[in-house]
Amino acid sequence: MWHSNTLARNTSFTLQFSLRSLAMALKDTTATPHATVNVELPLKSSAPPPLEYKLATGAAGVKGHDHGVFEATLRVLLCVTSLAGVIVMVTSKQTKMIPISPTMAVPIDAKFNHSESYIYYVAAVSVACLYGIITGASSVLALKKTGGSSGKLHFQTVILDSLMLGIVASATGATTGVAYIGLRGNSHSRWHEICNAYGSYCHHLGISIVLSLMSSIELLLLVWLAFYILFKKIRGSPKY
Repeated sequence: MWHSNTLARNTSFTLQFSLRSLAMALKDTTATPHATVNVELPLKSSAPPPLEYKLATGAAGVKGHDHGVFEATLRVLLCVTSLAGVIVMVTSKQTKMIPISPTMAVPIDAKFNHSESYIYYVAAVSVACLYGIITGASSVLALKKTGGSSGKLHFQTVILDSLMLGIVASATGATTGVAYIGLRGNSHSRWHEICNAYGSYCHHLGISIVLSLMSSIELLLLVWLAFYILFKKIRGSPKY
């Protein structure tokens, strides 16, 4: 009897120990696994870039590119018309035999350097031609640049464009006044017209004036364009 009770207690103790060992084994297998690195790749966003990025880089889309092309075209045209005006003015030379008596005539030349207004025209339009070459090259380089031209550069350009517009316009006005006297004369000052005798000379003067007027219009358009671009930049600024 006592032997049977002892065997039962031993069997119960062994069973409890086995169950406890099994539970500990299961607990070890369900423990937290080793830590893993979670690497998430950023997804490419289809949203447009923020306004600050556009202002910083000068990327204004297709319209901004069109403005740059239009500006570069105007500056190339400014260079061409200014150079042509200077060439036509410098080559305005004609020699005519002017009678000074019924039996005598002397050759008299008509040149651009006989008038200070024409000399001023050549100097002013030559400066405009050089200015058109420099700014035209910078505009073409700005088209190839990703960010485009900065607002500071546009501000400096509009000041220089306005200055050149005043210089070319004043030279055109002075030349036109003197050329009109040569064409029509002035009876009050007893200045006689000369274009009836120097037709080729006056023809060169007329072409030069037309070319300088074209240069003035191109500079005026450049000033308006620069003001428009600056206005768009300021209006699109977050601080506006």
